[in-house]
Amino acid sequence: MYPISPLFAELLRRPDREFKVKANVNGQEYDNTKIVDFSIENSITSLDGFEVGTAIPSTLTITLRTNEEFPTNTKINPYVGLYTSSLTWEETKIPWNQMNIPWDGSGTDCLPLGEFYVDSREKINGVWTFTCLDKLVFADIAYISSLTYPATMKAVWDEIMGRLGWTYDSSVQINSSYKIEVGPAGYTMRQVLGYIAGANGASVIVGRDGVIKFKSFNTSVTPVFDMNPSDYIRAKQTNPIKQYTRVEVTYHPEDDLTYTAGTGDDNHTLSFENPFMTQAMVNNLLSSLNGFAYFPLSMDARGFPQLEHGDIISFEQDESMAWIDANIAWQDMKIPWDGMVQYKTVILRQSFSFKGGLRMAIEAPSVSAQQSEFVVEGSLTQQVNKLDKTAVKEGKKYYGATITRTEGLIIEREDHLSKAVFNSDELSFYANGQRALWFDLPNRKFKFSGTLEGVDGKFTGTIEGGKFVGGSIEIASSFSVNNAGHMKAVGAEFSGDISASIINGGQINGTSITGATITGSTIRTALSGERIVLDPYGFNFYDSGNARRVSLGTNQVAGISGHTYYNSSGSSQGLIYATSNELHVIGNNNLRLGTNFGTTYAQGDIWDFQGNMVKFRGIVDFSEATIIGL
Repeated sequence: MYPISPLFAELLRRPDREFKVKANVNGQEYDNTKIVDFSIENSITSLDGFEVGTAIPSTLTITLRTNEEFPTNTKINPYVGLYTSSLTWEETKIPWNQMNIPWDGSGTDCLPLGEFYVDSREKINGVWTFTCLDKLVFADIAYISSLTYPATMKAVWDEIMGRLGWTYDSSVQINSSYKIEVGPAGYTMRQVLGYIAGANGASVIVGRDGVIKFKSFNTSVTPVFDMNPSDYIRAKQTNPIKQYTRVEVTYHPEDDLTYTAGTGDDNHTLSFENPFMTQAMVNNLLSSLNGFAYFPLSMDARGFPQLEHGDIISFEQDESMAWIDANIAWQDMKIPWDGMVQYKTVILRQSFSFKGGLRMAIEAPSVSAQQSEFVVEGSLTQQVNKLDKTAVKEGKKYYGATITRTEGLIIEREDHLSKAVFNSDELSFYANGQRALWFDLPNRKFKFSGTLEGVDGKFTGTIEGGKFVGGSIEIASSFSVNNAGHMKAVGAEFSGDISASIINGGQINGTSITGATITGSTIRTALSGERIVLDPYGFNFYDSGNARRVSLGTNQVAGISGHTYYNSSGSSQGLIYATSNELHVIGNNNLRLGTNFGTTYAQGDIWDFQGNMVKFRGIVDFSEATIIGL
């Protein structure tokens, strides 16, 4: 209940009370002369009975005489006050020091009736009618948390309040030990606020001053307002007194998984959905609500604008009867001697309407025992319920999978770390909101961003920066590459160049390399020992002791090419080389020409170093001769 002064409270109960109203529209004030009428609808239940964990926006419908055109979401604050011109000194019972009223009788301060925002409008004969909702409507946006989970409900509540720029008062009491285990993906901010309130035995409302409040319920709550018979026009009881002794919370609606606490039939069970609650939370809720009761009614009353939906109130009802009509045993008769019986109820729905005077309607509905125990469904309802259980619904999550009109099939983790999108235009896997693997439809290519790692099968290791790092690749038994860079292939075809490579300890048997160029490579028959080596500097033969014995190559500087021969120590013993017009045979030590068997022939002109020609004709026998220093 919104706090008011003693004077305001006294004037509200006077039979000749006279209201003054005004509305502040984006800083501009409209008074009684501009306000035709208005009505305000408040509710903390979406069902025909009591519930917790709701966050239902209130509605203002106001009619104004104005030619102004208000922008979208224009804020309207209605107010109500009371004139004091009819108040006399003899009638008031308020102490002198609390009589803060002007001498001209202009009235009391105005009481705020809420903070609303224009949703829709219509104009008839120059008069505008605006339909407005309170700020809870702005919480109907997806909640994507930046907290680390598990997180406390208090931290989640504060994060949402901070994002919306809202404040809340001391009525918001959240158990500090209550936690939400995983990020609440797929819920709106308003839903999450309601779930947190429900876990703490409360519902969420926007107060008269625009501040967010809890309306908490427990067996120890006392009425905030006492209503006597002169304060209401009619009070109709709609069902027997409703009392709760058992709590049932559905935490997984698809699989109908529930937590329960307490005992009692369906008529005494408080049932609602809350995906964040645990068995311990349900047990705590029962402790505060076990035995909670209210009087189901429908009441038309005089307007008391300080009352808020969710308030617990009491009222008196005359139930006196004549002795001759009494059919109750003396010891069971609980009616007071004056016949006035007092009851306690909760304002589940409330409406105010102003047309010169202020009227109020209060409802506290409940489901009857028969409706609770025996739910009768028609054939159409049965089919709808069956379809509701078996059909896949658009936008509803099924273990992380959602079907939408805009993206098709979406599979997403609750903390938004990963997501997959599948439709006719997109096949994508996301990590932290960024594409990691996807099919590039226009270019007909699969693309990957990140590190590819095979942890099972024939491929192991990672690909980083376009290179394999560690691991190995094996395709059947015909091709393999290990983490040392060794490749083994039964057969292969290459097109292009193989550059700066080394082939070690391998062989090619019965195979040909056709139509290829090997450039800038070293080819050798073994890593060490007796081998032949072909490299960019020539063709070399090494003996078993790794000594170079024969070399074939070209000396670009000297302009010669030929063979060089070495001993087992690697020292040059001589060479055969060609210049532009001569062939030279040079021995670095001794030079031996001859045969072990047969005849050695020499043909052509032989010149000594002084230019003297030595001619051989026929057979020349060098077996017993030595040629020195030609």
